[in-house]
Amino acid sequence: MKSRILSIIAVLLMLCLFFTGCEKENTNQTDIVSTPATEETLPKVETDNLSFVPYTEYNLEEDVEVKNIILMIGDGMGENIIENAEIIKGDSLAMRAMPHKCYVTTDSLDGTTDSAAASTAMSCGVKTHNQSIGVDENNERVETIIEFAKARGLKTGLVDTQIIPHATPAGMVAHTDYRGIFNVILKHMINAKVDVLYGGGSEYTDTAKMQQRIEKNGYTYIKTADELYESQLETPVIGAFNWGGMYAGGLPSLTDMTASALELLDNENGFFLMVEESYIDITEADLDMDGTIKEMQTFDKCIDYTLSWAEKHPGTLVIVTADHETGGVLVPEVKTPENVTNDLFTSNGEHTSTNVPLFAAGAKAGELFSEEIIDNTDISKIMRQALNDTYGEAEVVFLNENGQ
Repeated sequence: MKSRILSIIAVLLMLCLFFTGCEKENTNQTDIVSTPATEETLPKVETDNLSFVPYTEYNLEEDVEVKNIILMIGDGMGENIIENAEIIKGDSLAMRAMPHKCYVTTDSLDGTTDSAAASTAMSCGVKTHNQSIGVDENNERVETIIEFAKARGLKTGLVDTQIIPHATPAGMVAHTDYRGIFNVILKHMINAKVDVLYGGGSEYTDTAKMQQRIEKNGYTYIKTADELYESQLETPVIGAFNWGGMYAGGLPSLTDMTASALELLDNENGFFLMVEESYIDITEADLDMDGTIKEMQTFDKCIDYTLSWAEKHPGTLVIVTADHETGGVLVPEVKTPENVTNDLFTSNGEHTSTNVPLFAAGAKAGELFSEEIIDNTDISKIMRQALNDTYGEAEVVFLNENGQ
C-alpha cells in the first residue's frame, strides 16, 4: 500500500512539473506574439531597426536665394532631451551639424502653449489661444504658411507620425478654434490641395464621405509601406499608413515618408515641406524615457537624410526646432547611459514654457537666423521674408472656405 501511495505521489509531481513548464512556455510565447491590433492596443513593433545614424557634417550652400523650405519639428523636443539622446548615442545628433542655432520662446496667449497654438504661431506669425488652429485671438482666420507658399506658386507638403489632421500639421493649413475636429481639419487640408499629405489616421480618411472628397480633389490614396515604396506616385497624394498614429519603428518610417515627399515636391518653382516627429511629446508625457529615445532616433535619422538631400539641392533652407518642451526633462549629473532614466522627467508629463532650440542650415540660414533668442511667431515671419525675397508679394487667398 505504501509503495502504491508513493507511486501516485510521484505521478502527481510529474504532472505538476509538466503543467508548470507549459505555463512558462505559454508565458514566453505571449511576449513575442502580437494580439490583433486595435486603436487601443496598437503594437509598437520595431521593424525599422531603430538606431542612431553616424554623425555627419554636410556642406549646405548659404549664399543663394531660398527656393525650398523644410521645417522639421520635434514635438516636445527641448534642449535637455537632445542632450540625453546624445548621451545614449555617444555622439552628437545630426542637428548639431547645422551651423546656426538660436533659442525660441513658445508661450501662447494662455501661458504655456499647446501644439495647436505653437503651430499657429510658427505658421501664421500670430499668437493665439491653446486649442486654436490658424486663427487669431478673436477667432479670425489668418494666412497659414501653406496658403502663403501656394499663393507664390510653390508646392506644399505635410509629413508627420501622428494622424494627418493632428495639431501641428493642422496649424500649417487649417482654420478652426478647436484642434480636435479632425474630420473638419482634414477637409481643410484636402480642399487646400496640399500636394503631399503623409501620416497616420486612416480612421478619418477611410470614411465614405472623405473618400469621395479625396477622389473629387484628384488625390492618389495609399495606405501601405509597399505602396509608398513601389508605386509611381504623382501629386497630389495622401498616405494614411495606420489607423492611428505611428510610433517609432513602424513602416513606413518618418525618413521613408520624407524621402518620398522630397522626391514628389522637388520642382523648378520650389516647395514648402513641414516634417514632424510627433511621438517625442507623447512618450515624454507617458514618462517613458526609453520610448522617447526611440523617437529621437527616428528624428535623428530623418534629419540626417534631409541634410544630405539639401546638400545636393542648393537653395534649400532647413530649419529644425520644437513646438514646445514636454516633461521638464533634466540631464543627469553623471552623464552615462544608465543614468538616462524616467526619473529625469519633472513636470509629470506636462508641457513647460522652457525655451526650445532652433537649428538652421542652407540658403540664407546665417542671415535669417542671426539673433540669439526669437519668438515662435518670428519663425513664420522669417520664412515669409525669405520666400518674398525670392518669389515676391502675393495676395492673401484662403484656400478652404468653411471646410465644405
